[in-house]
Amino acid sequence: MMLKKLASLLFAGMFVFTAANVTEASLQKFDSPPFDKYLVSEGDTLYYIGKRYGVSLDDLYRFNPDVEGDFLLAGSTLNLVGDQGSNSATVSNSSRVELNAADRDLLERLVHAETMGQEYNGKVAVAEVVLNRVDSSDFPDTVREVIMQNRQFTPVSTGAINNNPSAKTAEAVDEALRGTNLVEDALFFWNPDIATSRWLEEKTVITKIDEHEFLQ
Repeated sequence: MMLKKLASLLFAGMFVFTAANVTEASLQKFDSPPFDKYLVSEGDTLYYIGKRYGVSLDDLYRFNPDVEGDFLLAGSTLNLVGDQGSNSATVSNSSRVELNAADRDLLERLVHAETMGQEYNGKVAVAEVVLNRVDSSDFPDTVREVIMQNRQFTPVSTGAINNNPSAKTAEAVDEALRGTNLVEDALFFWNPDIATSRWLEEKTVITKIDEHEFLQ
């Protein structure tokens, strides 16, 4: 009887260990940027992938015209954002910058993730920082490259950028694209009360909006 109990405990331990490894592997697969494409695994469905990444089924079908029904081929690649090429629809008439639909969506997602629970002007200001970086010779030249630059925005590394932006966030991004100037030439922002890295203390604070300081 004791041998049976010992064997059962060993088996249960092996199962927990294996399950933990599978879960860890899944997290590594899901939470590694960039988030514009997804490698399909056995058993994946459009509904599951859309729910995990905050992309509607209609958009998934639109981004992946070769997909029929809910059938997905393991090992294939699924687009999570729209075409970024020259045929993409331009959604901004801003005199400051014109964005295709995919880049506009990415900017809204970043602003939403960085400013959850903050006031409207704080959302506009974060969008301004991204646009300021596009204009700066010290950063990449496109909104997408600025956002996806390694180790720059926490929501990219955590996966929070995949949450759906709110209507208020979309409105704030639209205002920033029209050419607001709440933070002047600020290229950085942070919440000094919770930041673990302190290198931004050396920068000059231009203004503070809600929980964020905006710096140059």
